[in-house]
Amino acid sequence: MESYAELRALTQTAVAALALRGLPRGSAVAIVSGHGPAGAAWLLACAAAGCVAVPLSGNPAEHAPRLKIVSARLVVRCDWETWTILEGPGGTVPPLLAQLATKGRAGLVLFSSGTSGEPKAMVHDLDALLASYADRKPRNLPICILLGFDHIGGLHTLLGALASGSLVVVPSSMGADDVATAIARHHAAVLPASPTFLNLLLASGAADRHDLSSLRIISYGTEPMPESVLARLRAAFPRARLLQTFGTSETGIARTESPEAGSLFMRMDDPNLEWKVVEGELWLRSKTQVLGYLNAPMDRFTADGWFRTGDRAELGPEGTVRVLGREGEMINVGGEKVMPADVESVVLTVAGVVDCRARAEPSALTGQTVVLDVVATPGADEEALKSAIRTTCRAQLARHKVPTRVRFVATVSGERSKKMRG
Repeated sequence: MESYAELRALTQTAVAALALRGLPRGSAVAIVSGHGPAGAAWLLACAAAGCVAVPLSGNPAEHAPRLKIVSARLVVRCDWETWTILEGPGGTVPPLLAQLATKGRAGLVLFSSGTSGEPKAMVHDLDALLASYADRKPRNLPICILLGFDHIGGLHTLLGALASGSLVVVPSSMGADDVATAIARHHAAVLPASPTFLNLLLASGAADRHDLSSLRIISYGTEPMPESVLARLRAAFPRARLLQTFGTSETGIARTESPEAGSLFMRMDDPNLEWKVVEGELWLRSKTQVLGYLNAPMDRFTADGWFRTGDRAELGPEGTVRVLGREGEMINVGGEKVMPADVESVVLTVAGVVDCRARAEPSALTGQTVVLDVVATPGADEEALKSAIRTTCRAQLARHKVPTRVRFVATVSGERSKKMRG
């Protein structure tokens, strides 16, 4: 698909298909899709028809319980520009979705990853979410979209691109070379990505094998950015603006700016969002935050609407803040607190390290100790690399932060994805 006129026509076809089904307002419509014209058309069609869009992707085995939670009336399986419509399990409309229908509002349900328990079904007002993009100005900056269609970050990228009339570039896969190929072929100017992916882009050599000179903005979020990776990005992309972003599935993605290119602090300059740090934890309150969960209590929200993110944060100069990592990731070594990102940033400077993950293991002496999983360059001398890692850590880290064990692994991406916010 090459034009917005074609997307509009496809959306109208989806709206007509919904009308033929005669679904009442508030009905949940599951959209099984990656990023593509059909998925975007059905998301917009649900908004136009006052239905509740439920984007789904990933493991099909996870879909059945999620369809029951939302009492999905339809399941739309999308394949780029085409789709197949199936009957959903149906059932009693959940109260939160019924409330949206009563108010004449369209809805959106996003599911959490479920790595710490049952996935939470988060209910958003889709009309309010779409309205938050109304002030986007047209711009001719092709944007490469990486985060998933069922992910708040992926939807933020998609809706922002559509609102500004930008070319949306969808790579054939999330592999570093496939993403780099797509950027080079379509001269993408904007790349929103996780620090993990950006590190892979550099470490794999894909950034050197492809012409990525079109990039003007590289935004990063979903997990803390290691300072060493940020420095390498600045060197590799001197013409690109590096922009830190932050958001959660519960409150949406905040508009941010960095005080300077090499800073890990950010300024949240968003009229739709308030923030504060309470006892080292970042709290947010936004105009687009969830109305509630379908299957969980609102115990992380205060009575006056603040969302306790669970992210450790520190205040910086001139109203800035730095996110250090998740509360649950903190390692307690004999009473001394260690954030994994502090260790990982140092280890990633060691030649021969492609990726790494610092984590806690029980210790009889200190309660917990820091251990390190490392992805090495193919063919690296592991004993020599282990020695280099230990030497570097002892030179640059406090004693309690130095890993007591180094383990070489094939990948840490699956584990690291559990950390990702929003």
